[in-house]
Amino acid sequence: MPKPPRKRPASPAPAAATPGRPGGLDSPLAASPGFLVRLAQLRAFDEFHRSFAGLGITPAGYGVLALVAANPGVRPGAIAEELRVKPSNIAVLVNNLVAAGLVERSTDEAELRASLLHLTEKGRAAWAEMERIHEGTDARFAEALSPAERRHFVGLLQKLLQR
Repeated sequence: MPKPPRKRPASPAPAAATPGRPGGLDSPLAASPGFLVRLAQLRAFDEFHRSFAGLGITPAGYGVLALVAANPGVRPGAIAEELRVKPSNIAVLVNNLVAAGLVERSTDEAELRASLLHLTEKGRAAWAEMERIHEGTDARFAEALSPAERRHFVGLLQKLLQR
């Protein structure tokens, strides 16, 4: 005769989420800057994907496009260094932007093996829309902060990233 299934004790109701407890659990990571930055990044990516849905661009692709827009004639290697991404990954992102008609390559006359990146006309139009959307996305992400707190937060992040 089979044994009757064991009854499991009821799980306690989840604790309400509090500022120091993102998921409602007691966590030794609740005061960990690295862990909190990771959670903030996940939230920022969620905001990005909601805002940019249908535009066919990823956060990484947007980062590359932003650097090309701000630095016409930039080399892919400089973008890789700035974003701290492997050059091979930047090559894939650039190829995608070129295939989408947003970016074009030209040969660097000073070094014929190197390419320089520029926005196309389509890329400039897309960038103008994306830049507007990004401003709103950033505003929603940081809406719990006052303007002074936001500036301070950005300054602290920049300080942490200095090498």
